[in-house]
Amino acid sequence: MKKNILIIACIIMLFSIVFFLGNWHYFSDKNPRIVEDGAVTIEAEQLQKNKIVKLDGEWSFYPNVLIPPQASLDSYEDERIAIPVPTKWHKYVQPNEEEQGLTIGTYHLKVKVPVEGQYGLYIRTIRQSNRVFMNDIEVGGKGNPSETLSGYQAENDDKYTVFTQSRNNILDIVIHVTGFHHPQAGIIYPIEFGTMQAIQHHYRIKVLTDVLVSVGYVIFGIIYIMSYIQNRRRKEELFFGLFAILLGLYMSFINQKVFFMIVPITHALGQLRLQLGSVPLVIMCLTLFIYYMYPQLTKKRTLYALLVLMGITFFMYAIYNPFTHNTRATSEEEVTFRKLVYIALNAPVVAYNVWVLIRVLLKRLEGARYILIVLIAICCYSVLLAINFITDIPFDYSEILLFLLMLFGFVLLLNYRANVAFIKIQALSEELLTHNQMKDEFLLKTSHELRTPLNGIVNLSKSLMEGAQGPLKRAQQEQVILIHNITQRLGHLVEDLLFSSTHMTGEIRVSPRAVPITVINEVMTEIQNIMPKNSHVRLITEVDKALPNMLTDELRFKQVLYNLLHNAIQHTKIGEIIVTAHAQQSQMVIRVSDTGAGIPTQDIEHIFTAFYQVKKQGQKEGLGLGLSIAKNIVEKLDGAIYVTSSLGEGTTFTFTMPLATETLVNNEQIFTTMGTQAATEVLKLNLPLFYKGNDKKILVVDDDHVNIKVLADNLALKGYTVIAVDNGFDAVAYLKTNEVDCLLIDLMMNGMSGYELCKQVRKQYDMLELPIIVLTAIMKHSDLVLTLQVGANDYLQKPVSMDELLIRIESLLAVRQSSIDAIEVEMNYLYAQVTPHFVYNTLNTIIGLSYTNMNDTREALYCLATYFRAKLNVHYRNSMVPIEEEIELVKAYLYIEKMRFVDRLTINYDIDESIQLMIPALSIQPLVENAVVHGISKKLEGGTIEISVQRDGQFIRIKIYDNGVGIPDEKLQQLLNGEGSRIGFMNPLKKFKLMKNASLRLYSEVGKGTTILILLPEGDGA
Repeated sequence: MKKNILIIACIIMLFSIVFFLGNWHYFSDKNPRIVEDGAVTIEAEQLQKNKIVKLDGEWSFYPNVLIPPQASLDSYEDERIAIPVPTKWHKYVQPNEEEQGLTIGTYHLKVKVPVEGQYGLYIRTIRQSNRVFMNDIEVGGKGNPSETLSGYQAENDDKYTVFTQSRNNILDIVIHVTGFHHPQAGIIYPIEFGTMQAIQHHYRIKVLTDVLVSVGYVIFGIIYIMSYIQNRRRKEELFFGLFAILLGLYMSFINQKVFFMIVPITHALGQLRLQLGSVPLVIMCLTLFIYYMYPQLTKKRTLYALLVLMGITFFMYAIYNPFTHNTRATSEEEVTFRKLVYIALNAPVVAYNVWVLIRVLLKRLEGARYILIVLIAICCYSVLLAINFITDIPFDYSEILLFLLMLFGFVLLLNYRANVAFIKIQALSEELLTHNQMKDEFLLKTSHELRTPLNGIVNLSKSLMEGAQGPLKRAQQEQVILIHNITQRLGHLVEDLLFSSTHMTGEIRVSPRAVPITVINEVMTEIQNIMPKNSHVRLITEVDKALPNMLTDELRFKQVLYNLLHNAIQHTKIGEIIVTAHAQQSQMVIRVSDTGAGIPTQDIEHIFTAFYQVKKQGQKEGLGLGLSIAKNIVEKLDGAIYVTSSLGEGTTFTFTMPLATETLVNNEQIFTTMGTQAATEVLKLNLPLFYKGNDKKILVVDDDHVNIKVLADNLALKGYTVIAVDNGFDAVAYLKTNEVDCLLIDLMMNGMSGYELCKQVRKQYDMLELPIIVLTAIMKHSDLVLTLQVGANDYLQKPVSMDELLIRIESLLAVRQSSIDAIEVEMNYLYAQVTPHFVYNTLNTIIGLSYTNMNDTREALYCLATYFRAKLNVHYRNSMVPIEEEIELVKAYLYIEKMRFVDRLTINYDIDESIQLMIPALSIQPLVENAVVHGISKKLEGGTIEISVQRDGQFIRIKIYDNGVGIPDEKLQQLLNGEGSRIGFMNPLKKFKLMKNASLRLYSEVGKGTTILILLPEGDGA
């Protein structure tokens, strides 16, 4: 219920905002009624900056007479009355019964202007027929006002402008008006006055606004209709397009009536038919649009009833039109009644659409958030048009606001629908890709799993055939041979599946080299030996042995030729299969032709698709992988394959291979480790190589200087700082004195191998601190496992794809940065938990001293300031501070405690001032405080605190000793396990544990005291 009230409140509020934003000038008091007794004086400031003045107020009015502009108005003084403008004049004029109710009157206004010049009027509506005279000159009008019905001529009340030159700073305005059976006649809208430039500008703005609104609707409508024509599925786009076009046309029929500026329909009845007839069509298209958007919320019977009602309304007002057809209104009440009837016919359909949209909001259906915008726009449009239709209140700028609001809502809604459909399609596509990948993985795993038992069956059947278990009976031997043959056939099928799966996963590997053309004869001989003796198919080879060598993978080439020959044999029962070869430019062209059944035209474009088979008498043989595998291999070897076939006559497969003689340089490049420079090229670099880049440092280790050059150049282009060496020893030496962010290692190097280098690096850095990528030309499963075991994060096989390498480097650097950030967050968490005991104890001590010794109090305050300075450094500078700052904090603290304990506390310092070391902030002081509070203070006689910072070999030894009460063994064990509850004690220990290569030791004995030893590598963190 609360949500429903909120929605209704939002609609009312936004409607009010749109209403007053568009028509604030109509309700504001900034344009007071300035005309008094038929005269007005316009000041200069009122016309500055193209301002417009509304001539509202009391005009002079002469009812029931049309005074000629040249006549003197003094002779009509007795008939003159004051009439408010704008207003309807039915209270001031009397219908002329002799002229069938014709009403006439003359408006007069004298305007005094500040300077001579061209001035004008913007006239919105003067019903029904009018003529405007300024300084006795007729300047414009609509229709022909007359005192007689025969001379009367009415036109639709279009807006227009008139202009004239002032005379002696005076503009004498006379307006003749004639009405005929229209109670809402006279000057019913404000007449706006200004300079000619201001009026023209004002009029152009209004026309331009109407043009933008109308054309905008039409353009959007055309766009969506064209979108519907392209797919012919989303009917909501069709009806939204029609709705927008019709609404745009309707907007061009009203206000400035820009449509009639282009199409010369001046008759009032014709314009009225278009205005009233377009509204039912607009509502009809809107209803159909909403229905196709949310068909589950609308019953078809209801829809048909609404469409019939709109059809009747369209017929009545666009064709029959009771407003002007054979009847005339005789009173304002009758006109209002007829307008209410028109609204009553359209309102139920609009209300129903609004109700459907509200239900969409309540049910939170698809696009509900955008429906609120559409709902507000429709409600505002409907209400404002109804108010304008009944009361003639002008709404100058509401249409542009509502145009933007409605189109914004509708476009968002339709685009949301389109995006939802796209997301669904994308999800389905991803799901299909996932299933396809799962299928490939399934084939790959199944092939691997099947190969082992198949090999076992083949070996066992071969052993039985050879008599390893004794001689077999003839029938048994035949069965074993059959088992062996079937298993071999199944083994070939598994190999095809394995190869196809490997290719689909992008893992196919080829090793091109120079291969002689005689390899074709070898394949043909192998196949002839296994063909049945009674075969009616002849194999013919027409290959010249003098042809040049091919640049190909011999094993894969044989597989391609075998698959093509096997396919030809399957589809050739009687005839011949011919293999030919010839050199053409830099390619070897091989053709395999048969005289078999041929391939239907509709199947030719699909035969290279995996698992696709040409139907043959309703039977299928194999899995349809042979041709797909052949195509994959040929393209992998930089060749091409295509087929020609005639049904019933035969098929010819043609594929190409590059020649080795003209691609020798490229062949050498392939065998180059990185595949970018010739292996024969001699390149000697001056190592260590250094390229300055950003703060991300990458160390490259490879014994091939060509590889180093290629890697360093590509990494430098990406902005990395690159350091390169050609052996593991130099790499280890560099890492001892320098930090890097990532390490690229060649696996096979002279001296120290990549395996050994990984082991050495991992002794100093873990996998998160320094990621390692191994580059290798040989990738066996055992190599991969061993590489990961010795500490590599990732590996890549040569030739390396630089794009893939850069992506993996970025990924590992991101993981490294994430780990650094995690440690920093943990450090900050520990800093946030600094114990407040020291602050409390210090303040109590200072308060006590202030009564007895002011000098000591000042010294204590100075020490307290030292503490706060250290704490601010922690939170606002960084998490590591020089050890001298921490010692200064410790001395300040102990000075205060010494004043509190006096002779009960003895302090001994043993500090090497030359030591330069960065340590976590607030790490030593809390430990010293813990020793005082929980060790010394618990003994009545007090005790001694010793602070020592000395070198100990390659380490810095920090020692904190007290001879206090000590720690029980159970409590000591909890502290060592990180289970203690003392934040002031545990947090410093955790901070030191987060430092690399830090060592902490804790010794304590009840009644004798506690010793804390912290060992840190010298220079660590500096």
